Amino acid sequence: MTHKLAYIASSAFLATALLTSPANAVDFTGSYSDPNHPSCPRLIAMEGSTVIITGADGNPGCVGGDGQPWKLIGKVDKEREGAELNEIFVDFSPKGGPKDLVGKWEVKGKSSGIRWPDGNKWTLEGRPQF
Repeated sequence: MTHKLAYIASSAFLATALLTSPANAVDFTGSYSDPNHPSCPRLIAMEGSTVIITGADGNPGCVGGDGQPWKLIGKVDKEREGAELNEIFVDFSPKGGPKDLVGKWEVKGKSSGIRWPDGNKWTLEGRPQF
């Protein structure tokens, strides 16, 4: 992981330690693997109902720590009409994607993670230890 990615990752996890998510909402905080981008970081931190996602994309992976870093903002909004407490809304437009993509928390056996509308699942790899 490059120094820039390490800084992004540590900043996201520090924010998580200081603030909490809305009551009864899924805690999306953690590091994830993305099968569409092998070895590329996917780190999520929550500040209240705001979600900060940092990561990198390679072509297609980030072997050796290579990859283009990015940062996305989202939310867990239990007040949103029709929203469920297991949903995360993310603005992927800085990466060329949709502005309000909905990911759903999914638990299958021992594999928890975020399922996106295209069928891709970011699998939870770990949570910060404090």
